[in-house]
Amino acid sequence: MLKGGLVLGQMAALLVSTALFACTQEVAENEETVSGESEAIIGGSPATSAKFGAVGALVFYIPEFGVADVFCSATLVGPKAVVTARHCTPQIQAAFDGGFVPAVAFGPDAFNPTQVVPITDYVNAPNTPGNGLLMDGGRDVAVAHLASKPTGVVPAKLGAFSECDVGKKFEIAGYGVYNSDHFYGAKHAGKATARAIKGKWYPLLFSNNYKAYLNWYFTDSSDTTPTQAEADDWWKSFKLETNYELLAGGLKNEAVACNVDSGGPLLSGSTANNLTVHGVAFAVENTRSTACGLGSGYLVFNDKMLKFVKGAI
Repeated sequence: MLKGGLVLGQMAALLVSTALFACTQEVAENEETVSGESEAIIGGSPATSAKFGAVGALVFYIPEFGVADVFCSATLVGPKAVVTARHCTPQIQAAFDGGFVPAVAFGPDAFNPTQVVPITDYVNAPNTPGNGLLMDGGRDVAVAHLASKPTGVVPAKLGAFSECDVGKKFEIAGYGVYNSDHFYGAKHAGKATARAIKGKWYPLLFSNNYKAYLNWYFTDSSDTTPTQAEADDWWKSFKLETNYELLAGGLKNEAVACNVDSGGPLLSGSTANNLTVHGVAFAVENTRSTACGLGSGYLVFNDKMLKFVKGAI
């Protein structure tokens, strides 16, 4: 994601403004639909219930062998379409080019899935014209099309995200790293607060506490050659693309996405029938002491992004 962080899907294996009353009312109504189960993706609860059935894993598949590796997460949002992160599609293309079958694996364990459905093609959202966390590589969302309709999987609904949703608790899910041993491939879910949809990344992460940020940067960030000049640059330069990119999760007792959770959904809804996707994970701040921490970046479905996804399905 950043010099000191990670784009969530990176793997070394294989190839690769509204009135305050209106906002307050909307948050209160939506909070009633959010499940209280599970506490975190990192070290948290496995997402084995039917509620999360639409969430699948993007995998390298070998028909004679099975799933060779898992590289991202995705959600079924149409009869034969999943939404994921755009930066996952080069790995889909690498599978096409390298003789593997890019596919979506459904079930609690992506390495032992209940079903695997090949991907036929994909559509990427256009880059951002401005500067977000991924600079001109932003608007990190894509839709992949499947060869057939998954059996017994209820597609999730698509839901808009607006400024009124900041402060609301959502759920996040994916097949990424879920403990300090960097195990991945098992679907996990947890609660995450939508913290900010605009502003500078590091001041937001550290509540404008520059001293706390420096302590992290020099002792726990993933940068191997830290310098004061770089620390100052990170603090000032990296920012969310307003109304497109969201900081979510990472608060005390909350979930945080990690590597391979790229494309995993930002969710509301209490059952499989009303599960709703409001955005996809694309970035995380990595640390040395934990697999991931602090918070995750989500590309949210504002009106423009929602229109893209619906049009690509």
